[in-house]
Amino acid sequence: MQRNDLYLLGTLWLCALFIFLPLFYSDYLFMDEVWQLWGYRSIPGFYMFIDEGRWLTEVLQRWLFNMIDTIHGVIYMRLFSLFGWLLCLPIWYLIFKREVANVSSYQYLPFFTCLYLITSLPFIVAVQWATCLQFFIADTACLLAGALVLQSIRSGDAKLRMAFRAFIVPLLLGIPALFLYQGSWACFLLPLLLYFINPMNYKKDRVLMIGSQVYFLVNAVYYIAYKVSFRFFENIVPDPRNALHFDLFEKMKYFLARPLERSFRFTLLTHEESALSKKLYAVMLLALVILAFVRFGKAKWLQAIKYLGVIGAFFVFSYLPSLLIEERFPSNRTLMALNMCVFIVWLEMALYFIKNRRLLLVVGVAGSLFCIFCARYNFQEAFLRPQVDELAAIKTHIQQHYHKGIQSFHFIRPSDQFVAEKYKVHKSMDEFGVASSSFAWVPESLVKQLVYEQTGNRQQAAQLVVKHWASKEEYIRSGETLNSNTLLIDVPALMNSIKP
Repeated sequence: MQRNDLYLLGTLWLCALFIFLPLFYSDYLFMDEVWQLWGYRSIPGFYMFIDEGRWLTEVLQRWLFNMIDTIHGVIYMRLFSLFGWLLCLPIWYLIFKREVANVSSYQYLPFFTCLYLITSLPFIVAVQWATCLQFFIADTACLLAGALVLQSIRSGDAKLRMAFRAFIVPLLLGIPALFLYQGSWACFLLPLLLYFINPMNYKKDRVLMIGSQVYFLVNAVYYIAYKVSFRFFENIVPDPRNALHFDLFEKMKYFLARPLERSFRFTLLTHEESALSKKLYAVMLLALVILAFVRFGKAKWLQAIKYLGVIGAFFVFSYLPSLLIEERFPSNRTLMALNMCVFIVWLEMALYFIKNRRLLLVVGVAGSLFCIFCARYNFQEAFLRPQVDELAAIKTHIQQHYHKGIQSFHFIRPSDQFVAEKYKVHKSMDEFGVASSSFAWVPESLVKQLVYEQTGNRQQAAQLVVKHWASKEEYIRSGETLNSNTLLIDVPALMNSIKP
């Protein structure tokens, strides 16, 4: 690593700290965090990830959540994720640099790719949400597996050594990573994608053939291990959402319409059904096809078709774990590998065509600033501020009105559009622009955790009865009445008392 590389990595670290600075002092609980914070310490036999095939995540999260006892303590888990990513960032940078080192005009591709990584929506989710803190371990392990396989294919002087490095090492890295988060294994493809799109590389077919064999082998071995693992857990069965579901036409239609379209939004947080985003997506897809044919020229039109076909295969394979199962939910946290593939393809294409260094400098600086400030806005405005306000409003209300005579709570949840409308931000799946308490499993754990922190009596908090409704209208129709032993928490009313 040269001095210039250290400067670039330092810049990336500073950008990440600039984006996530409020993480060091902001108290909030987002969705599953409160369920885990209360559940691991208070509910016998509580688990969250085992039925989803993420046994190692269960072990890690249970250990970390049992080390804290308060809402404020969750800050340290998020910082664990942030600094874990910062420690892994040099690995990503060096792997990317190695794959483009033979093209002088691509010298800054590793920097811009890593900058996109730390400003992307999946990265933000992995840092802002303690439930996803395992991503930096799983994603980096899978990326490293891909780099090692690629290196073994290139060196390949001893068949036995090559077989070990190309198949056994990925299994040793990939299977644990898959038991952390299944979608992470697609990061294995990123070094292979860089090798393929690099115009100075040769024998690409061999690399793709061996790489795809390893990719599918590890997926297959994991699936067998995933099924066998449930023999060791009593009364735990696989989550039906993870059941295999094969419907090629429907899955491809879904992939093109939702996950791939979202990946073409890059760091821009837009409404889920944004018409403008969909039109821009269509234009960019068409532009990518046109640029491919221009790049290879009339004489090599077959190579252009091959290029587009292989790129398309990378896009599909980078989302393959989510395409093989029953659930269809293109959340940002599932898009890490697909987002990176789309960005790398566009960045390399831009670097290939733009030869003017001054123009490259202007585009690079402008693009970097755009990504950084988008990420800061996405984290601090679309996510953090509403979460901090929500927790503060509910906590203050309980502190002011709870007493030992309270035995039950009536909890009115905000709608899933409440935050987007109040704070004028875009809602993106269940991760941005949505109130934590809008989810049905949040109110009971949240109320009990807040009462426990106020009284110091976990048993007293555990005995509380918490009933919740999705709106005030539903609450009124229920016919429930308040008495001296019941406290009403109307979250929309409490949050509306706070200036946006």
